Amino acid sequence: MNVKNKARRTVSSLLAVLLVFLAGCASTGGGGGSSTVDIAIFASSDIHNYYLDYDYFTDLPTEQNGLVRLASAMIEERKTNPNVLYFDNGDFIQGNPFGEYLSKNPPQKGAISPIMTLLNALKTDAMTTGNHEFNFGLPYLDTVIKGAKFPVVCANVVKAGTEEPYFRPYAILNRTFLDTAGKRQRIKIGVLGLTPPQIITWDGSLLQGKVETRDGYETAKRYIPEIKAAGADIIVVLAHSGLVDFPHKGGEENFGYYISEIPGVDVLITGHVHQKFPSSAYTSLAGADIEKGTVNGIPTVMPGSFADTLGLVNLRLTRQDGTWKREDGGSRLLPLYDAAAKKSNYPADSGLSSLLAKEHEAVLAYIRSPVGSEEGGATAGGSLTAPLNSFFSVVRDDYTVQIINEAQIYYAREVLAGTEYAALPILSAAAPFKAGGRQGPKYYTNIPAGPLAIKNIADLYVYSNTVVILKLNGAEVKEWLEMSAGQFNQVNPRSQEAQYLINDDFPTYLFDVIDGVSYKIDITQPARYNPNGSMRDQASERIKDLRFQDKPIDPAQEFAVVSNNYRSYGGGNFPNVGPAKIILASPDESRQVILKYMELKQEIVPQWDDNWSLALPSGSGPLLFLSSPQAQDFLLPGISYEGTNEAGYGIYRIQP
Repeated sequence: MNVKNKARRTVSSLLAVLLVFLAGCASTGGGGGSSTVDIAIFASSDIHNYYLDYDYFTDLPTEQNGLVRLASAMIEERKTNPNVLYFDNGDFIQGNPFGEYLSKNPPQKGAISPIMTLLNALKTDAMTTGNHEFNFGLPYLDTVIKGAKFPVVCANVVKAGTEEPYFRPYAILNRTFLDTAGKRQRIKIGVLGLTPPQIITWDGSLLQGKVETRDGYETAKRYIPEIKAAGADIIVVLAHSGLVDFPHKGGEENFGYYISEIPGVDVLITGHVHQKFPSSAYTSLAGADIEKGTVNGIPTVMPGSFADTLGLVNLRLTRQDGTWKREDGGSRLLPLYDAAAKKSNYPADSGLSSLLAKEHEAVLAYIRSPVGSEEGGATAGGSLTAPLNSFFSVVRDDYTVQIINEAQIYYAREVLAGTEYAALPILSAAAPFKAGGRQGPKYYTNIPAGPLAIKNIADLYVYSNTVVILKLNGAEVKEWLEMSAGQFNQVNPRSQEAQYLINDDFPTYLFDVIDGVSYKIDITQPARYNPNGSMRDQASERIKDLRFQDKPIDPAQEFAVVSNNYRSYGGGNFPNVGPAKIILASPDESRQVILKYMELKQEIVPQWDDNWSLALPSGSGPLLFLSSPQAQDFLLPGISYEGTNEAGYGIYRIQP
């Protein structure tokens, strides 16, 4: 070969390689020009084991929950934007019987937990630890995390006696996205994780002497400059915490709002309180734009709970002179279920569902076993000595409500011990959730005597609520009961005509019974409040002889009142109830609290304490109410069966 030709070919080859290299640099952000990248960030939080579209409390499929359905939402959104990240905000490994079963059957050495098998298949980019990740202890948590093919970050949990983080505090993800011109761009995403510092109290028996916690806000202020200095173009904070704009004092459980005030934060993902942002619930939150989905200008999302909603942050980044900056961004929620149409917006991803098929069958066997049983074997735990039903729960004290209150009071004593509220007397409010009404004559709790199955818990408590504790005084407790007493029509004591007791416009789930006090309800008086919570008759008082420890209640005495997140955040429009009164917004599910209490009780005797009663007039005509026709087999003194109406309800008469 001619030497000149060989040299010429060599030079040509080198030039070709150089051109390819330069083209590659230009297509991956190597130049100094301007570029724009749109990123879709998916967020989940507080999944609480709702991996599949199955309700393990009712033992029925559901279209309203399930990460395998949220995955379909992600697939749909990817069609419009391939630049996708997915983060989970914690409380993933505990919450329903699926998590309980897995904790009792941990992965063998070298095996990957089914939890991480699912998250790995979802191509999760990072997650943080919620407070419930610690419920089964650090060894189990470590075993689960070990199988993650993505970073699990949490900065404010440190090894006891040190400032060394127990987990990886943050991660920097190197990702390549397509810009609006179709060119590839390299972007570094810093991800910081934070959890409520109260885990050291809530799971103290498992964590004391092993780890300590630090303030979430102060920890974020410390790490965000470090993450930026490490080369992050943008920073996403996974704050397993709620959004509350009360003045920051340090050590808050719900510190999420303050993170939005820290310079350098580009995206904020919150959770823990099982609420949704953006939504009308946060209209009054300072600096919140619920139309755009920002808090103090920072794109923020809180994606509900129990895999019922997917959070989506849309982020626009621009690069000028080699530096990426957040140009714009906001958030929106993708609900799994369309309540108006009564159908799911997304089907289940069959491939993901199949990954947990074996565990699903094992969990079904578990929930169908008696309460208190271990791995399906019968034990003495959780057995009813008599049938438990709610047939008369709106006219007399009833054990289907009382056992909920007993469980909540027991729980409150445990979680308030050692806190500033430990000395407060504890009251508890609960309602008869399944008590007919518009749901029809079959909608009642009715559990036979004998061993309780875990799924029976849903017959007592049908909602996926969490436990919340408020601080109220005696006067506020009375107003709570006045609102609740709207359950009843006003009775004319002089009429000899038949009169129906129950106000059909007042849902039974608003008829709260408060245990820890005793009282009577005078239904000859008009209701003080309308069903929507507005004042109806300020002069009227239906609640009579309200007593605490057998003495008239002191209007100024303070109490810790246990309820649920729905009521405590304003559901039902009860007076004096709302976020300002909350002293503990627990993420613990009410049904799990009841389940644990039943296991503790072992033998359950359905005996109620008659702490409340109706002050019925004597000498009036028949006082009637409706219930299930089955109730005639469980008649109580003073109640008689009068027949059945056209709607299939049994008609019952109650006498003083």
